[in-house]
Amino acid sequence: MNSNWEELKREFFKRRENALAARDQRKEEVYRKVPEIRKLDQQIAELGLSFNREAIKQELPPESVRLFEEKIKRLTEQKKKLLTENGFPENYLEVEYTCKNCNDTGFVLDDEGKPTTTPCYCYRQLLIERLYDVSNLNSDGQTGFEFFNEKYYSDKTDENSNVKVSPRAQALRVKQKCLDFVNNFENTSYPNLYFTGPTGVGKTFLSKCIAIEVLKKGHTVLYLPAPAMFDIIYRSKYQFDGNTQDNAYQNILNTELLIIDDLGTESPSAAKYTELLTILNYRSARNVTTPCKTILSTNLEPQDLHKIYSERVESRILGEFDILYLFGDDIRLIKRFLNDNV
Repeated sequence: MNSNWEELKREFFKRRENALAARDQRKEEVYRKVPEIRKLDQQIAELGLSFNREAIKQELPPESVRLFEEKIKRLTEQKKKLLTENGFPENYLEVEYTCKNCNDTGFVLDDEGKPTTTPCYCYRQLLIERLYDVSNLNSDGQTGFEFFNEKYYSDKTDENSNVKVSPRAQALRVKQKCLDFVNNFENTSYPNLYFTGPTGVGKTFLSKCIAIEVLKKGHTVLYLPAPAMFDIIYRSKYQFDGNTQDNAYQNILNTELLIIDDLGTESPSAAKYTELLTILNYRSARNVTTPCKTILSTNLEPQDLHKIYSERVESRILGEFDILYLFGDDIRLIKRFLNDNV
């Protein structure tokens, strides 16, 4: 989070600099049209400087403070009057910050206008946007729990199946499990999630729904299809010089929520399976003290994991992941059919 904070500090500094530069441009515009206002600003500045010098030398009596405030108020009122008489708003020369709640510092101001230690809502929003940018989530604007539609799942049970619940009932159960995961994200003892089921039943959709909610809580998220993740690992291990590993690989290890999609679609390799075990082990150890959750999404049934991966990978997944099984018709085909018949 330190690197994120450094970037946010730079962004807030840039906002303040832009606000001051814009104010200075407006000043020059006003000074050219109304030179008297420049003189008033100079008088206000000189009066303030003189007052501060005296205040440093000695404690000023209340009467001196009152007289100073009255002079400043009188000069300020004269300036406002000149502004409005010449077609400018009376606050035209004030600094217009992007956020008036914190004056673009990122922290709520106290009664004296100084930043406190309480983050402003704009800081939170900027952090979420930053986290979203690095999450690798490409939302289509239709992703989120509010877009979950149970009607895409049949409410009929399959008489020829051993499963005694309908696809809809199961999908609603899985959705609730997802919400529970979000609500318990900071609980390091809460299990990871393993989505399984055929193509097009909502595994990726629900994974991304979780990601969006976790981002809103201010946590780091990284979404990667399995082939892309193993490619990053390969490049980090074998194509980078020096002792410093690629930041992308470090993000895989340390992001607070890692989503590996389409597990099992990567090209087979014993080295890759070793890397997968390394990642799962590292993240499991890290999750003891700080949230370091993992979501796996795959067409592989849990009992088939050992056919592709080692028994150690299978054991790690079965021991630390809640298995969430989705089934039903291909939602992509349903949506396409509905669109074609509109």
